[in-house]
Amino acid sequence: MLVLSGFAESMRDQNDIVKGNKYEFNLFCQNENLDEQLTSIEEYMNNKGWDNIVINQQELLEDVSDINHEVLLDAYQLAITEGISGVVNKNPIAA
Repeated sequence: MLVLSGFAESMRDQNDIVKGNKYEFNLFCQNENLDEQLTSIEEYMNNKGWDNIVINQQELLEDVSDINHEVLLDAYQLAITEGISGVVNKNPIAA
């Protein structure tokens, strides 16, 4: 499983997320080739209300036991069936 980290700008207010602020995210992708799915990742993020996406870290996750947070584990499990899934840290990053 490919794991991506980065940040993106919210395009809309949603729950604790404020439009225009930037937030860190983690994505889980079944396809382990980043270049092959950049368009799919952008579409996924845009559909969730995110733009100006910056991916600053990528790694391959070999063992699900390396995930020790329930929210991340849920996203991982969803990516197995959906292809892509992610989580956003609801604390905005400094501009």
